[in-house]
Amino acid sequence: MAQSQAHDGEPRGAGGKEVLGRFSLDEEIARFAPAPNQSGRRAETLIKTDGLRVVLVTMHAGIMLHDHVAPGPITIQALRGRFAIRVNGEEHELPAGELIAIETGVRHAVEAREEGAFLLTIGGTGAAPTAEGLGDTG
Repeated sequence: MAQSQAHDGEPRGAGGKEVLGRFSLDEEIARFAPAPNQSGRRAETLIKTDGLRVVLVTMHAGIMLHDHVAPGPITIQALRGRFAIRVNGEEHELPAGELIAIETGVRHAVEAREEGAFLLTIGGTGAAPTAEGLGDTG
């Protein structure tokens, strides 16, 4: 299985083969906050293996990730701020500290109601989410 890599190419926070990565999410959020002149969002892949991808997404208030589908089951865990998650047209409020799980191939969208960050976990296929949906830079 792949180990998480820091931007300098060194394994980040891993203690051995059984540990895929270890992160201070507060530090990662501060490091990867989107700049005011960007699209208003930023996505950084923290862990990438054949069956698991963990992506940190930071967004400014009012920014939208339009309808898209994921290649595997996903969870969205709000770390900071508040988000509206639309799943097949039904809206779910997601404040910091809450998590929603969505099945493979289900259409969904994310809107930042407040500036914030969420952790996106994609399981199953190991395929990447579409860059168009997330703006992944990692």
